[in-house]
Order: sequence, then structure tokens, then C-alpha cells
Amino acid sequence: MRDPVGSCYYNSLYQDVKRYSKHGEYFFKELMAVFQQRAELELNYAKGIQKLAGRLLRASKGMSNNSTYSAWCHVSDEMYSTADTHRTLGNAFQQEAILELRQVLDEHSKRKRPLDNHVEKTGKLLTANWNEQLKMKKKLVGITREHEALVNFVETNKQICTEKEKQKMLNRLTKSAQTQAKLDEEYFSRNMEGHQVRLKWENTLKNCYQIIQELEKQRLEILSTTLDRYRLHISGFGQSLMQGQRGVEQAMQRVDLQKDIQALVEETSATAQENKADFLMADYFEEDSKSLMGKERRRDAIKVKLQRLEESIAKTKKDCEGLLRLMKSISDDPSSANQKNMKETRQLLQETTLKQDLLEATHYKVSLALVALGECRAIHRFSHSISTWKDKDCEHSVIQLTRPVVMRSSRTRLSSRQTSSMYNKGGPPPDQGPPHPEQGPP
Repeated sequence: MRDPVGSCYYNSLYQDVKRYSKHGEYFFKELMAVFQQRAELELNYAKGIQKLAGRLLRASKGMSNNSTYSAWCHVSDEMYSTADTHRTLGNAFQQEAILELRQVLDEHSKRKRPLDNHVEKTGKLLTANWNEQLKMKKKLVGITREHEALVNFVETNKQICTEKEKQKMLNRLTKSAQTQAKLDEEYFSRNMEGHQVRLKWENTLKNCYQIIQELEKQRLEILSTTLDRYRLHISGFGQSLMQGQRGVEQAMQRVDLQKDIQALVEETSATAQENKADFLMADYFEEDSKSLMGKERRRDAIKVKLQRLEESIAKTKKDCEGLLRLMKSISDDPSSANQKNMKETRQLLQETTLKQDLLEATHYKVSLALVALGECRAIHRFSHSISTWKDKDCEHSVIQLTRPVVMRSSRTRLSSRQTSSMYNKGGPPPDQGPPHPEQGPP
């Protein structure tokens, strides 16, 4: 069976940045443990500091190849030569570096903890909706097939039946038609809910991705700031530290925080030229030219389906026009209070535009069934976007829409001195919102 989440580029981005964050968190914990133990060793005249240097070196080897992490490899070299470091250095580690690292680690853990649960919850809703559509479709096809068989039976035998038998068959036919119509409406409703579930899942992935990426940028800034403070502390000690100090000094001169942050952004940012998403389309028994349904009944049934789709399309177009007018009204008054409303309106416009595309594509697909009945076939912008796949004895239609990967632009910070106030404030900048609906798929 086709995987409903396999074509989502947001999911790939989220999993990649999660792996990157996991390595960063591991390094952060190792670094904090190293500082804690080193402070204790410094207070006892650096007993066992060479063992810690090896631990830091091993932790650094697993990290990304950038100037910030590379500088910490040179710190491990310096630690080998500081066996006689004074108690003052140990006190400085305890009072500054360890406390700040623990505070940042706790804050990051608290912010990241609910993300996976949220992604998993929305992903399950998407899969459940997808599977429910398939089940309801199979059930609808079966009931419709039985109904059509009953119709054919009544038409074949109505001439030889008594009035009582005719009434009985008519009652059965009416009940069958009501059951089929009710299930058909439920199936259509579930199909229309599918795109909302999909967008909710994608928005969850996008927001969680942006939060983790922002935390990793803060982590790099904290590491750079801590490295700078470390250099300042050891530079005040005597000649016994000079050899190690020169190695750290040279490493610090090669640190390029802005370059490292840019590398982080490039490593975890969207690179795909196109983001194609699959949506399950509504398929109807009447579209099957090999069905038992008569030609005229089939033509009438298809036109009923098309009429419902046309009504939904007209309503959705009005909704889009209303949202565009609302966005224009909000943009005319760009106050801070309206920024949240603008973001929500943009998101709603994206959902409504997608709904309109799906309705129009479904209308086009269903109208193709009239070709075999003598109707003319029109050229449509979704002509090459619709494909089919088989699941046992049933065929399903899927439309693949090209949708842009909507990410806000990542902005690097200009000074590591701003680190404390930045990570205390927390929270990613506002989303840039979806593109204008006129920039939809070709």
C-alpha cells in the first residue's frame, strides 16, 4: 500500500535536523560533564586531567567539521598540559561555565520534549484518515455494486411479478438507494477532511523543524561564547600554561561563528527544487465503464456528482476571495496586533486554495467518465498530475501537486555577546506564510 507520509519533504527535513540536534546535545552533555570534573580536578591540583582531555577529544571527533567544534579539539590538547592549574580556574569553571551550560541544556530539553509527541500524534491522524478513506471506498463500491445488481434484477423481473412482489422489490430498492447515498456522502466528507489533516501534519513538522534549528544556532553561540570565556581565564595564568594557551589562542582565531551558523543552516535547510505531495482523490463507482450500471443512469449519476463538486468549487472560490480581501485589509494596518491575524489568514488561505485545487482536479477526473458516454473532453491544468494505483481488486486515484517548501529565512546573529539575551527570550521568528494562491501548481 502506498505510504501517505513518504512524499513529505518536511518529514525528511525534521528527521535530519533531529539527528543533528541529537549529536549536538550529546556533545553539550559531554562538555558540561568535562567542565564539572575538570573543576573538581583543578581544586585538587588537576589529578587525572589527562583522562578528561582524552574524553573531550573523543567527544569532539563525533561532531561536525566546523571551526567552533574544531577549536574544542585544541582545548583538549591544552588540558594535557595544565596538570598544575590553580584552584581559581576550578572555581571559575564551577561558577560560570557549568551553570550556564546546564541552564541552556535544561531549557533546550524542555522545549524539545513535546515536539516528537506532537509530530507523532498528527502523523497518526494523517495515516488514520488515509486508511479510513480506503476502507470507506471499498465499502461504498461493494454496496453500490449490490444496489446496481438489485436495480437490474427489478427491471428484468418487473413484468412477471405480482403487485405485492413489485412493492416488496420497490421497498428493497429504496432502502438500498438510501444506504448507498448515505455512505457516498460520508466518503466524500472524509476525503475533504484529508487535506486538512495533511496540512496540519506538515505545519507541525515545519514548526518543530524551525524550533530545533533555532536551538542549534543558540547552541553554537553558547559554545563559542564559552570558548571565549575559557580563553580569557587561562590567559591569566603563568608560564606553565603558556604552551597550552598558544594552541587555544590559535584555535580561537580560526573560529568563524557566522560561517558555522551558515553551515548549520545549509546542512539542515530545504534543498529540493520541488516538493510534490500526494493526495488521495475521491473515486466513484459510476466512473467505471465496466460497471453494471446502465449508460443513461451512469450519465445521470455522474452529473449529480459533478453538480456537487461545482457547488463546492464555487463556495471555495468565494472563501478565497474573502480571505484575500481580509489580507489586504490587515496589510493596510500593519500594526503588531495584526501580525498574528495575518499569519493565521495566510495559513487559512493556503488550506482553502489547496481545497479548491483538489475539488477542481476531482471535477476534471470525474468528468472524464463522460468521454466514454459521448461527452467532449476538455484540457485541464491537472491533466498530467493524476495517476492511479491498484490495491488488490480496487483502483485508486492520486493527484500529485507541486507545492513550495515554505520556510522562513534563517538569520544569523552578528555578535556572540547577544547570546544570553537571545536564548533567554527563546522562540523562532514569525512564519513568512504561504505563497499567494495565484502561484499554485501548473
